[in-house]
This record gives sequence, C-alpha cells and structure tokens, in this order.
Amino acid sequence: MIETHLPAPEKLQMDAIQELVRSHGPCLTLLAPPYRPGEQAKSMSVLIKSKLKEAAQQLVAGKISASMRADLLDPLELLAEDPESRKGSHWGRVLFRAPGVFRSFQLIEPTSVSLTVGGYFHIRPILAGLHLPAEFYVLQLSKKRFDLLRCAGLKTEPVKLNGVPETLEEAMAFKPPDHDLENRSSAGSSTGAMRGVRFGTGSGRETEHTHLADFYKLVDRGLHAVSKAAAAAVVLAGVDQDTALYRSVSRYPNLLEQTIRGGPDGALPEHEILRRAYTVVRLHCIQRQVKALAEAKERLAPARFASGLNAILRDAVQGRVTSLYIDETARTSGVLEAIKRGERWTWGEEDLLNAAAVETILQRGEVFELPAGSLPDGALATAILRY
Repeated sequence: MIETHLPAPEKLQMDAIQELVRSHGPCLTLLAPPYRPGEQAKSMSVLIKSKLKEAAQQLVAGKISASMRADLLDPLELLAEDPESRKGSHWGRVLFRAPGVFRSFQLIEPTSVSLTVGGYFHIRPILAGLHLPAEFYVLQLSKKRFDLLRCAGLKTEPVKLNGVPETLEEAMAFKPPDHDLENRSSAGSSTGAMRGVRFGTGSGRETEHTHLADFYKLVDRGLHAVSKAAAAAVVLAGVDQDTALYRSVSRYPNLLEQTIRGGPDGALPEHEILRRAYTVVRLHCIQRQVKALAEAKERLAPARFASGLNAILRDAVQGRVTSLYIDETARTSGVLEAIKRGERWTWGEEDLLNAAAVETILQRGEVFELPAGSLPDGALATAILRY
C-alpha cells in the first residue's frame, strides 16, 4: 500500500532512476518549483490541487478505469492536504506516481510547475542532475580570510584545513612573506597581447598583494591535502580581484573556470551560494560533454553514430545506445511504434525524446541534455552506438 504522506526526497542517483523507469504506466510526473511561505509562488499543496483535475481528465481520455484512477490520484489528493506540502523549500521537487510507485526527488535545476501523464515517467528535467559530481567544494575568498565548504547533494558543510590559518592576520603572525613566489595572473581581455599581469613585491599596495598571495598559497596547499588526489572540483567565490590573485598562485588542478561573484565575508546566504555553485559545476559538465561528443563524432562517425529520432528509438530499445545527447530546447511528440517491454502500458502521444532517454537508461546507457546548437548538424538528438 502506498504511503499518503509526502515521500521523503531521495538522492538523485542513476541506480535509483534505472529502477524508477522500469515502472509500468500510467506514469504521472509532477514538477513543483521552489516555494517560500509569503511569496507569490504557490505551495506544493496548491500546485497539486491545481493539477489533479487535469490528471483525471487525461486518465479518462486514456481509457483508464475508475478504480485505477482512484488508486493513482487518491494519494496525491491526501498529499495536497498534508501540512508538509505547505512548507517552504529553497529547491524544486519532482514527484513520480505509478501503480505501486510514489517517489520524490529534490531538483537542483530551476523548474516550473507541470504535470505529465504517459507511458513513461518524464525524466528529462532530472537528466542534468544525474551527471553532477557527488561532492565538490566552494572556496570563499576575501582579503581577510577564507572559508571552505564541502557540497554534497543539497547540503554544505564547513571544512577546516589542518595547519592553515583562517585569516590573513593569523598567517602574518607567524610566517614571513614568500619572496620566491612568482605572482602572476592571467591577462584579461583588456590587456591585449600581454601574457600575464605581475603583482609586485615592493611597498604599499604591492606589499599587500604579496602577503595576500602568500596567504592564498598556504590555503592552496591545504586544499590539496583535504581533497583526495586533488580530484574534487573547486569553485571560487569572491570579488574578481581576490579570485584572480588566487588563480595566479594556485597549483590545484581542478579549479573550475567560472566563479561565484559577490562580496566577501558571507554576504550570500548558504542556499544561494550552493545554487550558484551548482550553476558553475553544471556549466563545467556541459563543456566536458560537448567536447566528448565532438571527439566521439571524429572517432566513430558514421558507423556508430545515429541522428534520426526513429532510428535512435529503435537502437535504444535494442540496447545499442551507449550515450544519447538531446537538445534541451527540443520538443517533439508522436505515437510510438510498438515497443514490447513486458506489460508496459502504452499511451497515444508521447514525448519521443523522453521515450528515447528512458529506453537508453533502461539498457544502462547514459543520457545528456545539451544547450541548443551543441549537437552536430542541428540534430534534435544524437546517439553513440555500442555496435
């Protein structure tokens, strides 16, 4: 029997989604955006109520029996009255409901309210979250101190660097400047053909730069120690001058290119830091995926490359697709040809790109959504085949 309270949000992991998409329909997917009491945005309770009538109409149109409609919708109706669904959240949520299934995941990516009824769960809104690192760090910098946050899921945890003073004042109390340090920052677009900008080691402002660079170098050494094999991604946060100086002295190999711009000393609330950090991490992941797709095309096209949607659907069902890339702005619907998969319930109109994504994941392939224009030859979807 399905619980009627709000399902606890699960961690978005591939094995959980592989299990979820095996569900037989009708499959209901409800997306709810973030909500804080007092805002103009509607609570999850109100959103659920507004979509239940729509869901019932679609199920009737799909010739779903009254008993099955009640079985699917009754828990959602009770959920709409649950006090938990009226509480605020900094993050969106997706609810999945099917016979014997009622699951919830929090969303990192921005979303708007929607309800989808189909033979498959609508998984496209969660694809980006499946490829984000399980853990990364945010390094907040200022001219006075640093703060390091470990980010995992939707939580942050402050991290201390052993043996590293947290403030510039503490660092200067026991360590003289490292005059052997070469202070260089990559030249910005306004410096023309210059290869770099050197920070001096003289007096006044130059001396301040030198002390701060030495402090940042200590932080960088500590960062290597706390991140195993220096593998975890690190996002810098602070004003441009501070983050540029840190990059000039850093030897950490996985500093992400984009930064979180903002005032120092905790000017941003924790959830906003995390939101902006995920935006940076997501952009980094997209850049890697675009590069991987271009390299795969060079190596594998045309024999192990497919771009036609009908061909991709056929190959996905047959288990031939190892990686599927979808234009995130593309929307296409149609009636699926017969897909035999146990007792899977069929629907008239389906999001064909979503169906291709589900079939790929069912066969343990990977699915990526990329920005418009990133796929070769303007395709809506491109697949790399196993054979």
